[in-house]
Amino acid sequence: MKRIFFIALACAAMFASAAEDIKIVKVNDSNFEKEVLQSKKPVILDITSTSCPPCLIMIPTLIGIAKNYPDIKIATVGIDEPGIDKIKASLPIQAFPTFFMVRDGKIVNQLVGAVKENELLTALQYTPSKKPAAKPKKVKNASKSLVCKTPGQFNGLKNLVTISFVFGDYEIENVDIVTDVFVPPEMSDRRDQMMDHVRSSGKGEVTPTMTGFQIHIDNNCRFMKAMDMKRTSTYGEMRAGLELQGFTCQ
Repeated sequence: MKRIFFIALACAAMFASAAEDIKIVKVNDSNFEKEVLQSKKPVILDITSTSCPPCLIMIPTLIGIAKNYPDIKIATVGIDEPGIDKIKASLPIQAFPTFFMVRDGKIVNQLVGAVKENELLTALQYTPSKKPAAKPKKVKNASKSLVCKTPGQFNGLKNLVTISFVFGDYEIENVDIVTDVFVPPEMSDRRDQMMDHVRSSGKGEVTPTMTGFQIHIDNNCRFMKAMDMKRTSTYGEMRAGLELQGFTCQ
């Protein structure tokens, strides 16, 4: 019994440490001014959605910036979450993910879609300090797989997003994203049109289901390859990052 207790403590410590390393701030109307507009650090404000594959693929990149550049603040807004009406009314949000670069309370740049780390830093007008932050030590992944799920919305329709990872000793070897979109009976005549729209975007394979349709993205998808996803995030970091986005992981 004692052994199980200490194992549980060790796992909890691992996740807590990862969460502390990440230092990503969840933002809504109540703390937007304090965390973003009044921030002494330059801010990368991520407008994201759990129903947006490019948003999910960006999580490791944002974790990397938050870990390796402590003088930059990463703030995230979940567009499907409550309490963000003022944010949506004040920012020109048209697609996901959208990144607003904020310095001294002012937006200095904006990027839309999945982008690379260096593009985010350039848009932020960020120059690394002469003494770069020490790189964190690699932590061998204690677990080889991670599955996280969350309900959400896809163009106003309910969905369920499942994102799965396979980890090597120190990096992500495979990522797989399945989005089950639920189409109500009264909209069934539009299902094929919606599926064709997703296919034309090139964002994964689309297949019909009994309740709607499913979007599937894996390592072999051209969309995934084009993302140039950072592969160095650990199990603990990815779990903490996804749970911050509202996912339930196992």
